[in-house]
Amino acid sequence: MRLKPMRLKPLITHVLLGVAALSLAISCGSAPSNPPSAEADNSPDGRLRIAMIANVPENDGSWGQAGYEGLKLVERELNAEVSFRGLVPDDEGAGPMRDYAEAGYDFIIAHGGGYVDSAEAVAAEFPRTKFAITTTYGGNNRNLGAVAFRAEEVGYLSGVLAAMTTETNKVAYLVGYDYPVYQEEAAMFEKGAKEINPDVEVVTEFLQTWTDEAIGRDAVLRLAEQGFDRFAINADEAGLAGIEAIAADDNYRNVKVIGWTGDQHSVAPDHVMTSVLQDIPRMILNATDLLQQGRWEGRLYKFGLREEIYSFAPFRGSISAEQEAQFEQIKNQVMVGEVDLTL
Repeated sequence: MRLKPMRLKPLITHVLLGVAALSLAISCGSAPSNPPSAEADNSPDGRLRIAMIANVPENDGSWGQAGYEGLKLVERELNAEVSFRGLVPDDEGAGPMRDYAEAGYDFIIAHGGGYVDSAEAVAAEFPRTKFAITTTYGGNNRNLGAVAFRAEEVGYLSGVLAAMTTETNKVAYLVGYDYPVYQEEAAMFEKGAKEINPDVEVVTEFLQTWTDEAIGRDAVLRLAEQGFDRFAINADEAGLAGIEAIAADDNYRNVKVIGWTGDQHSVAPDHVMTSVLQDIPRMILNATDLLQQGRWEGRLYKFGLREEIYSFAPFRGSISAEQEAQFEQIKNQVMVGEVDLTL
């Protein structure tokens, strides 16, 4: 049984003042139904106010939905007031973040690595507001920091698993964008694969999209046609389309996939070996706990296997018992730091 993930314990609890006040409704989709305004500068009831922007919708079954569920978890656990705005292009993030800052939100989360420039600009304009980016980013040591996964752990382990099980000696890692965190993940995928099998052929493709299903589908089918039979796919809607395309073609019955973010077994039960599970909601809660404790220092906070923010979905018989035992042994070694994850 999976243990309940560890989270940071808040040192400060919010006391409701009992004053009736209006609050912004949680908003979904491309724009909030009740956009933040300067009239909502104060929170008379004393509640923490948290906002998030993302470049994907809240119901994408992957990254965006996980971020939205993180906000809902914060709302429940910390009695916070929350607002979500999805489908915000990376280069247009400054506007919504500025709107939220002007509306008096305490913590504004840019959910994705494409918002770094926007977050830096708006954080400089509002030094008393706290900002976070969900990516590997060093922060400004003041009010802008980041929360991220120890991506090297699952990059390495997914490469190990792909190389351990391939029948054609060709494995591939596909991801939405070439943000630094995913470049690191890709490099560790290759490192893990090569340490298991020095002769394995490893390919990485940055799709430059999370949502274009045609691009994801074409990339997976093209590589499968070239004989690649093991994929780690971290590409949201584009990646799901690729998995579905493999499942729909009898020529690729031996192609297996490591899914990402959530358990994607149901997408293609005969093809998804396992999935990298990211407890993004718990990571969002951890970040907000830091804020509530007064410990948000504008730096990078990382979480991984040890905190159970990362895990792997059940194999469900997709690999042999011997392979599963070998993988579990290597995973435990990674978790306790016995494996060199430097490049």
